[in-house]
Amino acid sequence: MANQIRLDLSVLIYREDEFWIAHCLETDLVGEGATDQEAMRSLIDISNIQIESALETGNLASIFSPAPPELWQSYAIARQKKSVRPKRKLSSVNRLRIRELAMA
Repeated sequence: MANQIRLDLSVLIYREDEFWIAHCLETDLVGEGATDQEAMRSLIDISNIQIESALETGNLASIFSPAPPELWQSYAIARQKKSVRPKRKLSSVNRLRIRELAMA
């Protein structure tokens, strides 16, 4: 079944105090780290667990829990950072669209 789903996910990256946050908007999953790369690695690991669990149980609906509207609004105004295909094993994710929110 893993080959039957291919996801493009939107990720908002921003600083919160001394940490970087990577927030996936389609799943409302969050990774954090000392750098933006660490936050992305954390998010990918968490996403892997969520997707693998959903595939094992046959509960694909559990993958999707959209982030609150204000985060989608922030994503809309954030600076395009990159669009990447994950290097780490995240078999069901086709592409990550990443935007960075500059905090004043």
